Amino acid sequence: MPPAARAKLRAGVSRANITPSIGIDLVGFAGRGPSVGLGDELHATALLLDDGRERVAILHLDLIGLDAEWSRAVCEFIGKRARLPARNIVLCCTHTHYGPSVRGFEGDPRESPEAAYMAELRFKLAGIVAEARTKLTPVTARIGRSTSDIGINRRERLPDGRIILGRNPTGPIDREVILARLDRPSGEPLACLLNFATHPVSQSGAARLISADFPGYAREVVEHLTGTTCLYLQGACGNINSVIMQEGLDSPRTLGKRLGAAAVQAYETAEPVPLAPLAVAHAEAKLPAKTYASVAEAEAAVQALQAEHDRAKEAGGNKGRLWWAQHRLDRAKTALESLQTGKPLPPVLAPVWGVALGELGLVTGPGEIFCEIGMAAKEAGIFPHTMYLSNTNGSIGYVPVPEAYPEGGYEVESASRVGPGAAAVLTDASRSVLRRARKTRGKLTPRQGPSSRPG
Repeated sequence: MPPAARAKLRAGVSRANITPSIGIDLVGFAGRGPSVGLGDELHATALLLDDGRERVAILHLDLIGLDAEWSRAVCEFIGKRARLPARNIVLCCTHTHYGPSVRGFEGDPRESPEAAYMAELRFKLAGIVAEARTKLTPVTARIGRSTSDIGINRRERLPDGRIILGRNPTGPIDREVILARLDRPSGEPLACLLNFATHPVSQSGAARLISADFPGYAREVVEHLTGTTCLYLQGACGNINSVIMQEGLDSPRTLGKRLGAAAVQAYETAEPVPLAPLAVAHAEAKLPAKTYASVAEAEAAVQALQAEHDRAKEAGGNKGRLWWAQHRLDRAKTALESLQTGKPLPPVLAPVWGVALGELGLVTGPGEIFCEIGMAAKEAGIFPHTMYLSNTNGSIGYVPVPEAYPEGGYEVESASRVGPGAAAVLTDASRSVLRRARKTRGKLTPRQGPSSRPG
């Protein structure tokens, strides 16, 4: 009997409250200022999977995204404390735009609330993975699907040809809700993975309450109606916004209920599948960096961004707006220098994970990936079932499809570090890691040493 047929799966789940203190800087919309209250709590949840040969930890975090270097460091930190390889840890952010700034990890925790938050966060993440390890129990698995209409393509074309962040009801979109449920042999629910692709921006750009947005409310619906613990894994949502964007908590509640209901439908109609054996594959895709067509174009961009930076500095009092202006200016200056010297820009490194969970494949992208890229990975047919996880194990900004570049718009002009060829490189890397993970599953040797002991 082949290893894939013999593999038995165990799982453990644990959760921590990662809500920051009120007054911490928010991230997701430049210029808002710090948080002024609590809308709802933020959480991190860890699901640890073990097939007797390999262990994989999947975490969802109610955060916008994580720096790649910080992600690597925290995975090493978690791995040492939870006795599993750092390379087998998947950190997936829900991408809420109403959570704390995660850029302060290099600051002094004694002086900066953002640095203090990030310093504590790594201990909480290590703690829930370690706790999940103590709870490992045999499980069976099912996978179900449904659809949801809470997202809409946001690249709206105006009569003058400009692309704005609006509503494009005919634009590409992935409406699939895919859910993998894990139950104890008795049928008692343990955990589920919920994968869907839409930006959590339902409270508009002015809201200053800390909130997990609609993913948090969707989890609540699933957990209340099924008794399971739900992890929300954000899909390729780079060009997809929520259909409601109004300040206040009614928006995420409504959208969360709608998505949660679709997830429960998938949960209740799920069919049995093997989610073992496990395997993990990695790649570091080298995405071409974004540049300008000429020195003159780059000089004009630098001049315009310098003026924007100066205005933000003169206005004072808003670190987020000033950081964003400086960030874009620095990128433009680097591109200008490259054109002036003839020295090519270095590629943008994009870590990509491929995870085989039996007949389910997970593939990750480190940023805000356009939905067409996620759909291409899912539709490749490498696994019977595939989830695409964006904002995972790093954050490099937007990866648009090549057709978007001549159209322009925020994602291309302001928020992307990569050029038109990046989508193809990332798609190839996604398919490659999925194929390697599929090929490797069931071929690993049993663990040796302390980590091979039960629990």
